Amino acid sequence: MNAEELLRRYAAGERDFRRVNLEYAKLRGVNLSEADFSEANLGSARLQEANLRRSIFKSANLGLADLSHAILDEADLSHAYLDSNLEYASLQGANLSHARLRWGNLRNANLRNANLRNAVLVEISLRGANLEEADLRDAIMGETSLERANLRGALVKGCNIDYTDKRNTIMPDGQVVTDKNYNPGGDEDE
Repeated sequence: MNAEELLRRYAAGERDFRRVNLEYAKLRGVNLSEADFSEANLGSARLQEANLRRSIFKSANLGLADLSHAILDEADLSHAYLDSNLEYASLQGANLSHARLRWGNLRNANLRNANLRNAVLVEISLRGANLEEADLRDAIMGETSLERANLRGALVKGCNIDYTDKRNTIMPDGQVVTDKNYNPGGDEDE
């Protein structure tokens, strides 16, 4: 399936696009809200500024996709492969549980109330991201930048944030970290 056929079928009311191959598709600024892309291949797709609100990407491949400025509020990205550019994307209330975000970019993304339980967040940038009230329990973090991120009210039990850069970050308890080390037990490393 190519981008033109997808848009034609979506305009006709179809929403089931499970397992389609849209690798390298150019879909900038399109509205594909509430579509089901479970297990689809959207690797290297261009989805900047797309409206993907409440869409389903369960177990989908979004590796190297550009989703910058996309709207993914309440989307299901559970178990998805998201080594993608999500800079300035809106993911409010999105389900990213068990998602793999290695080498991805979530700078300035809005992840308020997002479910990131058991997600792999390794070697990514969450610099300036809003993670207020997000569920990060048991997420795996390593070599991740949380600089200037907002984690106020986030659930972080079991989340390993020891190897993250947390300068000027608002932690779950409201404390602002002024250096890169933070111990979630409440004591800042000296």
